Amino acid sequence: MPEIIDASERKRALDPTQSFIVQAPAGSGKTELLIQRYLRLLSGVERPEQILAMTFTRKAAAEMKHRIIRSLESAKNSEPPKTPHERHTWELASKALKRNKSQGWRILDNPARMKILTIDSFCSGLTRQTPLLSGMGALLKVSQNAGELYRSAAHKILELVESSSEEGKAVRHILNRLDNSKHGFLTRIIQLLENRDQWMIPFFQKHSLTDETRSYLEDTLANLVESILQETESLFPSDIKNKLPLLAGYAGENVFQKNPSHELAALKNLEAMPSASIKNIQQWKAIANLFITKKGEIRKTVNIKNGFPTGDPGKKMKKDFCDLLESIASDEDLLTILDETQKLPDPKFTDEDWEFLKSTFLLIPEMSKALRKIFIENKVTDFTQVELSALQSLGEVDDPSDLLLHLDMKIQHILVDEYQDTSYKQFQLINHLTAGWAEGEGRTLFIVGDPMQSIYRFRDAEVGLFIQAREQGIGDTLLTSLKLQTNFRSQKNIVDWVNNCFETIFPKIDDPDRGAIKYAASIAAHPQSSDAGVIVHPGSEEVEEAREITQLIKTMQTEHPGDSIAILVRARTHLREIVGQLHSANIKFRADEIDPLTARPAILDLLSLMRALLSHSDRVAWLSILRAPWCGLSLTDLHQ
Repeated sequence: MPEIIDASERKRALDPTQSFIVQAPAGSGKTELLIQRYLRLLSGVERPEQILAMTFTRKAAAEMKHRIIRSLESAKNSEPPKTPHERHTWELASKALKRNKSQGWRILDNPARMKILTIDSFCSGLTRQTPLLSGMGALLKVSQNAGELYRSAAHKILELVESSSEEGKAVRHILNRLDNSKHGFLTRIIQLLENRDQWMIPFFQKHSLTDETRSYLEDTLANLVESILQETESLFPSDIKNKLPLLAGYAGENVFQKNPSHELAALKNLEAMPSASIKNIQQWKAIANLFITKKGEIRKTVNIKNGFPTGDPGKKMKKDFCDLLESIASDEDLLTILDETQKLPDPKFTDEDWEFLKSTFLLIPEMSKALRKIFIENKVTDFTQVELSALQSLGEVDDPSDLLLHLDMKIQHILVDEYQDTSYKQFQLINHLTAGWAEGEGRTLFIVGDPMQSIYRFRDAEVGLFIQAREQGIGDTLLTSLKLQTNFRSQKNIVDWVNNCFETIFPKIDDPDRGAIKYAASIAAHPQSSDAGVIVHPGSEEVEEAREITQLIKTMQTEHPGDSIAILVRARTHLREIVGQLHSANIKFRADEIDPLTARPAILDLLSLMRALLSHSDRVAWLSILRAPWCGLSLTDLHQ
């Protein structure tokens, strides 16, 4: 194995006295680092239960525990491995076994003492310990898809329209704003219920809507808008920045003469590119409108409506601007941000907007109560409610419950895997668990993740929380940032190809408010292979593509016998032709719910025969038998 470029970061991550947040790209050995960290901590604690390791999926938690046990068993029964990396893990496991023996843990006989579990499992455990405090009461089944439950709760809120209460007035006000659209009302309430972890936790529980909070919310919105303006400004090439003010000012002046209220009129007298400030939002939206249509497509040309009349000097101005359009036609990043810019909202609420928001805010407690009632009636709950109830059982950071105080004394170290998929409620959970920690006590928080791989937005994941934790820490716990760069999974040609592609696809800068993540390049540990690594075969039809893939597989099986080969597609339907070609070529394969036996013609014929024998009156089965290869009647014969 060649020298590992980030060896010092990996070594530093095992310091049991410090808290870290580690960005670990795909193939960087993240799980092994977590295992090494866990073994290092295990050699220093008084009880295994003092270490809490949480991950996102059951599979990941099971794999982590299995590999830790395997490392301990290897250190107990085997000689030190020869490779430096494996030997280091073996040495850490050996020290953990010495601690295990001196403390009498018998951890290999009782691996349940290692608290390695999913965040959902941890939260469920908290609610089981405190059924009254958490508000969960009797255990409820967790629903994977609670959409219909949200809809039922939304209907309960809609029924308040007949009430003379303040809540009833709020429902009528919202309906009036939505042109009395019941569908629009229900859709918005369902969306709020789906994302209720964002409004039940921190701000909305403690504040009412006042003039002060109005200013706060407007400032927050202004900051979000300004961050988009800054990105827009940064993506404009310098040569366009030099040429655009003259052309945009010319267009703005012409539009202003005919229609002073037109959006492009904001560009009148423009002499230089506006700064990326919220005060210039109208100018930036007008610039975006010059380049992008309302449908989000780049303009093919401009005319008098856009401020470029025919004749002199309009003809030359029009040509110069069309040259600018052509120059950015392939710049997808710029076109995307320009489309986003032209749709930016005004950061200042109108009085009508504010009253609408206040009415929605007034209904929040009713939404929560209605949904809880629906859950109890159906004896189910959802993941969000389990985690919110777990938070409730812990009390507040400034007013902790007995359970939180008990956990505070019990937990010494926390490890969190896949932190890029953390939601607001899970962030609050970690914040509560670490709230009582004081510097110098030897307690540590170790967070690992890769924001480039965040995939659980449907489970409320907010990748911006990774950036926030890296820059600000969690609560009072500051985190030292480490970044792994070495890729142990693929050879150099593949890693370099991925770097080149994704550096152009990902945002140029990190933005936690918008969940924008800059690409972090990897460096291959494996040397460059004689293989190209990645070969693109463009432009094939489905049948031809399937034939070409089958031929490639045959070639690879000849050149690399025994190696595994994977076929990845966007959707199952894209495999139809490929599966057929693999069958024709007698190439054996394994697929999950792709090519079931019951879909094959021979099996369908046998099932028809079985159904016919079981029921002589099964007309469809008998017709299928007559059509099967052993009889082979044509459809015309069957019709007769």
